[in-house]
Amino acid sequence: MSEVFSLFRLHSVQPFLFFAGKHLRVLLLSGIAGLSLSSGAAQAAAEDVFLGKIQPQSELTMGRGRSALWTLPDVATQYRPLRPTPALQAAQQAQQEGRFLDALILLEDALKNAPVGADGGDTRAEMNLLRASFLLQGNQPRQVLEILAPLHGNTRYAADALALTAMALLQQGRLQEALDAARRAQELRGGMLPHLALSYALQGSGRLAEARETMRGFNAQISNTSPSQSGALQAVTLAREAELALTLDQPHAARALLVQAQAADAAHPYVVAVSGLVYLIGGQAKEAKAEFETALRRDPQDAKALLGLGLAEIKLGNFPAGQEKLQAAHEADPGSALILTYLGRAQQQSGQTEAAKASWRRAQQADHNDPAPWLYQAQAALQANRPLEAQESLLQAQALTAYRQVYRGENLLREDAQLLQANLAEAQRQLGMDSLAFHTLADASGEKTAVTLRNQADLLQGQRFGESARRSLLLQSLFSERPGKLPATLDVYGDGAGQTGASTPQHGAVSELSAQQASYNNYDELFGSRTTLEADAIAGSKDTQGEQIRLGVGSDTLGLGLAQRQFKSDGFAPFENLDNRIAHGIVQWRPTQSTQAFVSQQTFNSQRGEVFYPADPASGSNALYGDDSKVTRLGLRHSMMENSELRALLSRQQTDQAADYYDFSIPPIYKMSAYGSSSAHSAELQYRRSGASYATQWGVQQFRGQIDYWYSFPYSFGYTQKARQVYAAWQQALSPSWQLDAGLGWGEVENQYDDASQSTRLQHWLPKLGVVYAPDSGTHVRLAAWRGMGFFAAGDATLAPASLAGVLLNRYGDSGNLVHGVSLGGDKQLSPAWLLDAQAQRRKMGIPNIDWESGQQVLFEQQVDEAKLALHWQPEGKPWTVSLAYDHERIRNGSQYLANDSVDQQRLRSSQLALRWFASAQCTANLKWSHNRVTGTQKFNDWSLPPPSYAFEAYQDSFAQLDADLSWQFNRTGSLTAGVRNAADTRFKYLDIDPLSPRFSNGRLVYANLKFAW
Repeated sequence: MSEVFSLFRLHSVQPFLFFAGKHLRVLLLSGIAGLSLSSGAAQAAAEDVFLGKIQPQSELTMGRGRSALWTLPDVATQYRPLRPTPALQAAQQAQQEGRFLDALILLEDALKNAPVGADGGDTRAEMNLLRASFLLQGNQPRQVLEILAPLHGNTRYAADALALTAMALLQQGRLQEALDAARRAQELRGGMLPHLALSYALQGSGRLAEARETMRGFNAQISNTSPSQSGALQAVTLAREAELALTLDQPHAARALLVQAQAADAAHPYVVAVSGLVYLIGGQAKEAKAEFETALRRDPQDAKALLGLGLAEIKLGNFPAGQEKLQAAHEADPGSALILTYLGRAQQQSGQTEAAKASWRRAQQADHNDPAPWLYQAQAALQANRPLEAQESLLQAQALTAYRQVYRGENLLREDAQLLQANLAEAQRQLGMDSLAFHTLADASGEKTAVTLRNQADLLQGQRFGESARRSLLLQSLFSERPGKLPATLDVYGDGAGQTGASTPQHGAVSELSAQQASYNNYDELFGSRTTLEADAIAGSKDTQGEQIRLGVGSDTLGLGLAQRQFKSDGFAPFENLDNRIAHGIVQWRPTQSTQAFVSQQTFNSQRGEVFYPADPASGSNALYGDDSKVTRLGLRHSMMENSELRALLSRQQTDQAADYYDFSIPPIYKMSAYGSSSAHSAELQYRRSGASYATQWGVQQFRGQIDYWYSFPYSFGYTQKARQVYAAWQQALSPSWQLDAGLGWGEVENQYDDASQSTRLQHWLPKLGVVYAPDSGTHVRLAAWRGMGFFAAGDATLAPASLAGVLLNRYGDSGNLVHGVSLGGDKQLSPAWLLDAQAQRRKMGIPNIDWESGQQVLFEQQVDEAKLALHWQPEGKPWTVSLAYDHERIRNGSQYLANDSVDQQRLRSSQLALRWFASAQCTANLKWSHNRVTGTQKFNDWSLPPPSYAFEAYQDSFAQLDADLSWQFNRTGSLTAGVRNAADTRFKYLDIDPLSPRFSNGRLVYANLKFAW
């Protein structure tokens, strides 16, 4: 027998799922000459030497270019003969044992010896189908299409022929033709192969839900029509559906399907593969390890099984063994971007920074469409104090996120996008662009994850006017975050009470930069352990000191969080003292994926001083307050169907207050005492629905509070506060460039005094409209206009959206007042090194009160205008950034309104220079200088005239302030910050409108802050 080998360069094709059986290297046999079959060790050795010369392409881009890791599984391309002859069985056995030349030669011989006639035609058809499946696994779609074309008209075999044709078309990237062929195969009511092929064709176009529905329908059909024959057949199809459930972020459904597949055939290689993946994603690392070891006993060079085993070892705490397995996986398949990505992740964590960078570069070259190595490269740059480099990598990753839609469903893609935005926001924050960082997080489309909400809240810590939004964002995150998570940092002023004296700066940061749960092709969570304990301490001049301890423990079902904070300071003047103590406890329970509940309690004790009407000695006073407050909350979330849920919140607050008042003389003389108590409860019910590009919230709130106050002289008063609000909010990405943020509500607030003549009432429609226009990634324009009434809620937090087009809606003191606001802002990346940021906002607030003369309700007016223009310079390759800014602020109170701080109007013009130096991977230095000009007028009662009569006194000042700090990250979990505020100890005349986060320090404050985490 004289034939000739024609050798083709073939490509190994990895399974599309995480791993699935052996990577076949198949040679196309077009003729055989001068070569007889040998057997035994010599034959196997000859094949190994010959096949080793072939360099496999391990990953294949398909569909519409939408895949980062699109690979075809052996199971979907393996034809199962209807009438397996001894020759066919021998070929299949040879293929399963890795004797690929034997398998193809046996098929070629069987084809030549096949009988003629009807029976011979069927035999030849089955041999050609099996041969086509072998060639598909060798990435030879052209030959497959030629072999299968004559079978499309064969009634008995057309369904399977069309299914294999669809898979060949997928290999060639002809997606629509593949879909058409797969649908035709399914319409012919064939067996398993047409449904598998259709599921892969749908997956190739990113239609994962339809792909799963295809397999679900087939599994139900087999179970209902042939329950006694559903064993081995359904093992594969159930495992396939389980894999698709993982891509749709449905791990519990995947687990249930896996149980059925294992009952049918637990030893099937594909079932073993999916089992390992389900266990790994579900947090069952020991079970996952056992499945991967089973796969490796079948094939010790199974690269994806080695990868899975390495990840499982890392999750179990065996990091060196895990990294060793990841290295072995890379050696088994050097071209796999997925393996290179996680090998680099392990190298980075073990301190092999340069090796990690090299692995990520090779991963980017192996798969140009995978964002994962870019993300990890950016995170490494953030850890090394190179935010500009991180920002560039993150922009690359953002441009590639859509390519993951063939193996990550809508929910997982949204998590990917928000995770990238979190890392980008942290890079922007490190570059000194805090407001831009918040906008980046706020722009996330669709339902915001608990991680994104927590990141927004953390970033707002210490930002002016950010505390009302911060409290609401933290509350909202509790409804869906993982139980037992470390509680958020506590504010030194509790629930909106207790102004700071000598204020130490609180720098917010984006804290959650990694995935919090393993998912399909995202295994970063396996590398980290939960932070269970964090402590920090602060000390400074003016007897300033404080400490905070936070603890979080639990499982995926039940968790406990505890936090305690103390902060005290004497301040820079009498009655600026502060001594606050806060404690917070929370229990979270998640019995199922669709249901979550929590109970929290926060206690707050404040001893502090305040000054009222400083320009009016007759009416004004110094005050010493003592507050004891307790806030208890009960929250419940239940998902009713996919992407929709119901939330309920019950809150109660009890506060007791004692106050002593003194005059302005030196030393101050006691005037009187007062005592008060309040009890409030609120309820809120909210329905939420979201999709890939939209999110809606529909809610109703109700609040009732009773306040009673007694003075040491015979006088007392009391009143009841009632508030109701109904609202609807909608966030929609209209296009890649336009995002709409809209809302409509109706609210009512009543203050019912014991003296009915003093009672007030507000009723209004509350529209909101915001637009974000982003023509490119470096340009954003934001417009927002709204009417609001703050919100009455026990604990000063609500489930309603906290921002509109990235603009914070509520501020300290808004509740119960009518607020009209309009804001316009934008940022523009002028070049890689220059960024321009501009913002302007006007807020008008109407404060309900009773007119002194008419006895009718009026609205006392307050208007605040703010504008800021900033230019940021981030020179490429330099370890520093520079920001120049001009800030304008104007406050104007209406003619009838006498503010507690005596301000009638005030204007601030501030020129600012900020420098940030990234001295090393561990050290960062900050310097901020500002020159400020203040002009204003104080208003006070003119007691020489009949009330209400006012006198005015003008004031002005010009002063400079210098703040500086140095931060040292001495290990992964510990840091030390030392700094000074108002280094020149400058005195000035400026009254801050945000007492919780003052713009300037009233005197020199030297401080140090130490943090540890375990």
